[in-house]
Amino acid sequence: MKKTLSLLAVLAVAGVASTPVSAEASTRYVSALAGVTWYNDAEASLILTSPDVPFLTSPMIALPMDSGFTGVAALGCDYGDFRVEAELGYQRNSFENSLAGTVIYDEGEDFAGISSFDSHVDIYSMMANGFYDIPVGGGVELYAMAGVGIAQVNINAEATIDYDISYSSGSVTLAVDTHETTLAYQLGAGISIPVSKGVKLDARYRYFATTDFNLNALVNVEDLSSHSALVGLRVDL
Repeated sequence: MKKTLSLLAVLAVAGVASTPVSAEASTRYVSALAGVTWYNDAEASLILTSPDVPFLTSPMIALPMDSGFTGVAALGCDYGDFRVEAELGYQRNSFENSLAGTVIYDEGEDFAGISSFDSHVDIYSMMANGFYDIPVGGGVELYAMAGVGIAQVNINAEATIDYDISYSSGSVTLAVDTHETTLAYQLGAGISIPVSKGVKLDARYRYFATTDFNLNALVNVEDLSSHSALVGLRVDL
């Protein structure tokens, strides 16, 4: 499903970018929006290399996240019914403390579980977006958007794992402070409302996702995606 959505986003942006239009017909603008983002639970497996831990790879575990902040800034061209833009974005969320107590290894009498967990994730993105605007009267427009680009995912995490096996027991602390650059795509819809000449209020829903990736050979992350509600301004230049 994620590959299908990514392909649709690529086709949408490529189709807009390849449409023949004259530079004189466009209106350049800048925009800035900020809001709240909610991540879907990510899935990850820990690839553990400590000699004190009696296993190499944990099963996939859910990584629940708290809501966080997101913001975007863009430079674009408005051609009437459609727009194209280059966007810089930022998202920050923390993993929920409820991950403490998660069992990551349980085989017979051998057991290991997370006793404490503290982490946050920062995502910096560069996206190329395409928009289709639908006038509804009075200068108000509804729009749909799609974008593709790259994202740098930074994860800072520290987990304490308690284990009890037949020949040893204890705890080990694992720390991850690393980043990875991966492909990303987004889909969204919104409304723009004129508030003065050349200035519009912009409110948007956005779905954002990355492809699967590994972090420093320690953590394999899957299904990192988020939903955001953003509001801001679009100003003609």
